[in-house]
Amino acid sequence: MKKEWIFDNTVTNEKSLIKRLLFSRGITTEDEIHSFLNPLEMDITSPYVFSDMEKTVERLSKAIDNKETIVIYGDFDADGVTSTSVLYKAFKELGADVKYYIPDRESEGHGFDKKALIKLMTTIKPKVIISVDCGISDVDAIKFINSFKIIDVIITDHHEAPEVLPEAYAIINPKAPNALDESLSTKQIEHLTYLAGCGVAFKVAQALLVKYERAELISDLLPFVAVGTISDIVPLLGENRCFVTKGLELISKGRHEGLKKLLESAGYDITKGVTSENIAFGVSPRINASGRLDTVDAALKVLISDNPQEVQMSITTLNELNKIRQTLCQEIFLQADEMVKKEGNKNPAIVLCNEGWHIGIIGIVASKLVEKYYKPVFMMTYSREKNEYRCSARSIEGVPLYDVLCANAELFEGFGGHKLAAGLSFSGEKTPFETVKRALCETVKEYTANKELKPFVKIDLLLNPSDVNQNLIDEISKLEPFGASNPSPIFAMNNLKLKQKRLMGSDNSHLRLNLGVDAYEFTAVRWQKGDINLSSGDSLDIAFHPQINEFNGNTSVQLVVDDIHSDSLVEEIPVKSAYKIYDNRTKTGILPNINDYIKTSKSQIRIFAESKYILDTVKNYTEIFSRTFNRLDIPKCDILMFFDYPADRETLDKILEKAQPTKVHFMKYEPKFLDESEFLKTFTGMVKFAAHNNGGKIELVRCASFLGKSIKVFERLLELYEEVGFLKITDKNNAFYVIEFLGIDDLSKILHNEKYAQIFDMIIENETFQKTLLEDDLEQLLSV
Repeated sequence: MKKEWIFDNTVTNEKSLIKRLLFSRGITTEDEIHSFLNPLEMDITSPYVFSDMEKTVERLSKAIDNKETIVIYGDFDADGVTSTSVLYKAFKELGADVKYYIPDRESEGHGFDKKALIKLMTTIKPKVIISVDCGISDVDAIKFINSFKIIDVIITDHHEAPEVLPEAYAIINPKAPNALDESLSTKQIEHLTYLAGCGVAFKVAQALLVKYERAELISDLLPFVAVGTISDIVPLLGENRCFVTKGLELISKGRHEGLKKLLESAGYDITKGVTSENIAFGVSPRINASGRLDTVDAALKVLISDNPQEVQMSITTLNELNKIRQTLCQEIFLQADEMVKKEGNKNPAIVLCNEGWHIGIIGIVASKLVEKYYKPVFMMTYSREKNEYRCSARSIEGVPLYDVLCANAELFEGFGGHKLAAGLSFSGEKTPFETVKRALCETVKEYTANKELKPFVKIDLLLNPSDVNQNLIDEISKLEPFGASNPSPIFAMNNLKLKQKRLMGSDNSHLRLNLGVDAYEFTAVRWQKGDINLSSGDSLDIAFHPQINEFNGNTSVQLVVDDIHSDSLVEEIPVKSAYKIYDNRTKTGILPNINDYIKTSKSQIRIFAESKYILDTVKNYTEIFSRTFNRLDIPKCDILMFFDYPADRETLDKILEKAQPTKVHFMKYEPKFLDESEFLKTFTGMVKFAAHNNGGKIELVRCASFLGKSIKVFERLLELYEEVGFLKITDKNNAFYVIEFLGIDDLSKILHNEKYAQIFDMIIENETFQKTLLEDDLEQLLSV
């Protein structure tokens, strides 16, 4: 879909590039300009502009002084985790008896959960519970806590407030009615409503530290605030701009060891400075991955632990979870996209549901679908056990999600969010899925009726070729940090001539363009979108943002293309994933030759080998063994060799799609199929190992890889092991199961169970598919 270019129509006689950009963003007075360009000189509002701050500080001070237990009740996204860290660090410095609790995304969801509260009251027995980044919509839960008359609840949050507020001891939320001092200016109030959950928590911590004359510790909390603010995509205006600027500066100086190590593990050199983009792409996804797929313990340890070994182990965990998140994301996106295509994309909104989708992933996929189809997306997962639907939604400009949900509030058990992102849940017993789908589509249609909503690129300025140089980039940098409401400027240049184009990357998904106009020449790159149907000499306009390119010691200005308009551009040419197949299935004794070939080849060669038998076979061939991979982490490559054969078509297609090879070799394969008893004994050993050495966590992909079967086989086996009393499943998702081992006395209980016959049929299907790859015509098989 072609994107419309929307040019800023601000009229100004200013010649200064910076002032023209600021004018286009509504920053026009000298005071506003000075404050924006010098965020560290900004006057920060007192925490006591919050109406309930005084009573909040008094109650927390009493708890600190009397050693009453305080529980921080957080949330599992990056804002919630950093908000928890802000208060935890502050309370610890003040000698408080403090604990934290982060609900499980899958079993407890956002906000206060009654079962979790009962557990806290009976085990930790707090006198004060203070929420961060949640709680403002939990009227019933607060009423439940209050009924015990033993705990004071303080809510700190930044989400939209409902008409009826919880009856908490105090509420610190800039969006709640009567929450702020009436003497504040409209602009001050607006800027305070921009605070993320971590910004609101910071206000509370700031007030406490000042009261206890520990103000020198306030700046130590700003790295947390910077990460949470950037991650939650709130406007980087007002005080947020100050907090993020200072926080990034402190991270760049190595003042937070955990964040420094996490950024380094993501490939960033913090000695060159840390930008908001580094946080958004290097830190936020890793913290969020823990909350999406596991508990947030690893993320919290990176942020608050003083133990270097614990921090390093937690970073390793976050990186592994992030890889799993990426895999699940791609799988669910492909499934969802196929569903959209089957439905015909005819509705004003995309509303999809799948029982197997992970609640922690569907929000990311919803964003990807919005980007592709440019319409609101509601992604739902269903729990058969609870007969409950849970949804993550994303929207476009012009369709405010929170208002859409409010209009259908009677259908939901709960909901919350913002204009462009929201969540909801409802009971399948009370409201059928189709009813909710129809209602959401009808409400969205009311917003989109008689409107032509289409994707657009907002252009800050139309530039002349003479404007594009190193000085332009130096000027732009004064506007950092970039983020929501202060994006990196996008410029346009018209009437450029295409001199040359060249595809880049192992999969040819990137494009390098040499452009010229008059005496000026530019190098431009366009990422991830493949080739364009343009020829040398064609005229084009580009939307772009400039950046510095350093290569071989040379520094130049490079244009990163956001969009292209051209009369010659009819349609884009999709990236092709064609590959040539080489049949080596009958060749024997060639391992030494392959090892030598890999050693001398300049191509990127990778080997699919995951079962223990195959890995043992090739481990003495260094070059082969060093290039092996399994389905858990599929790399891109030029040449792909199958030493192992995937157990099902889904895994084969996934490997080929992700690796994007130009050549595919199928090597000689001798399947080693275990008999039923040996297979079950091996799997049982893996279960025992997980129970005794991995906290009961069984990673499905590792089981499937080790024994060369599909993931579904092991999901069914674990459920059967639970049914016969060998173990208890305490948690599960698409990536892993967590079990409590009860003991295995007789495997015949499995072998003689009728459900095992169904599992055995699945195993036979896996082995039959592997035999098909071994014996059938590969060209015909892979063209299906």
